[in-house]
Amino acid sequence: MAEILKTVVITGPTATGKTALAVWLARIFNGEIVSVDSRQVYRGMDIGTGKDLDEYGEVPYHLINIADPAREEYNLARFLPDAYRAIREIVERNHVPILCGGTALYLAALLDGYRLPGGALPPRCAGVPRVRQNPDAAESFTPPFGLDPLLIGVYYPRSEVHARIEARLDSRLSDGLVDEVRKLHEERGISFEKLEFFGLEYREVARYLKGECTLLEMRNQLLCRIRQFAKRQDIFFRKLEREGHAIYWLEKGREPDPRQLVEAFLCEEPLPPPERRMCETFYGKEPRA
Repeated sequence: MAEILKTVVITGPTATGKTALAVWLARIFNGEIVSVDSRQVYRGMDIGTGKDLDEYGEVPYHLINIADPAREEYNLARFLPDAYRAIREIVERNHVPILCGGTALYLAALLDGYRLPGGALPPRCAGVPRVRQNPDAAESFTPPFGLDPLLIGVYYPRSEVHARIEARLDSRLSDGLVDEVRKLHEERGISFEKLEFFGLEYREVARYLKGECTLLEMRNQLLCRIRQFAKRQDIFFRKLEREGHAIYWLEKGREPDPRQLVEAFLCEEPLPPPERRMCETFYGKEPRA
């Protein structure tokens, strides 16, 4: 039987306090946090990605500030080996891996054990079909072990998520988001095209710095984009549930008690079914049967 390692996964829409919950649980259960965020890997992209490193305190964290946004492209092919390596090392220290972040592709790849083709094409042999892989790409990747995840989601009604997104955006603007993006462009030499590639905050602030919109227009457009992103996250969580992944949604990250869930999970005790399923939660009129 393939090796299976237990992990706790903290997920949920943007601006719902995933990091705070992950850090709190890490302090209780001797955990280390593995970031599942495609942008927090980049150094110098702090305000826009919401790293909040002061929040971690003494809690160890991984896959944050490990790439140079000016010279490197971090992608799934790099993330998976890094994530599995971090999880393995955490378990070997007898600590609990706590995965935290909202990048859907990265999380799905871990939960579903993605395998990635890579490397050059094999030699051509008469009568033998060649499997086309990715020439000049990273080596093929196969998960070295399986994961037994406990998925915990932070739940707020959609109206509260929208309000939290707006409050956080205004806070980030006050904390110097525009100056951060300007510094990335002027001091680090990152082109506006590359900044747009990083999406959301970096794309919209780049438009403002290029003079394509006013500060207020940028702020309002960014607010709309982030709320749309939260809606796409909601769709992703519903898809996970329909595919058989149980997610324990906690009201405002507190109810039911996450400590009891994690303790029972780590002790191999049976868990009750989730009290809430996002795929059965409707914000408008419930569809007809």
